[in-house]
Amino acid sequence: MSEKEKQNLDETETTQLKDTKESKEAKEPKAPKPKKDKAKADKDKKPGIGKRIGRFFRELKAELKKVAWPSRAETLRNTGIVIVCVIVVGVIVWIFDGIASALIDALLSLFGR
Repeated sequence: MSEKEKQNLDETETTQLKDTKESKEAKEPKAPKPKKDKAKADKDKKPGIGKRIGRFFRELKAELKKVAWPSRAETLRNTGIVIVCVIVVGVIVWIFDGIASALIDALLSLFGR
């Protein structure tokens, strides 16, 4: 090691020792805080039921103002799409039910009841 490297190493160790001493001094215990009655502290923090309900409805109103409500045309179009999809799925279920029923009847008649 060269002389400069040794000198830098010594300076680094000295700085680290100073930092360690300062951090130990800073970590001295603080004076304990006076303890309040826990039930009383909780009661002081928590607002009454009326205030909480009022805040709930104020926040509800604020959130509903942010909603992008659909127009009448969009609502009618989406309702039509839902009705058509329900009818299509109903027909598909009806067809499969008929096929399954016919298959079960055929198997029962084949093997006898």
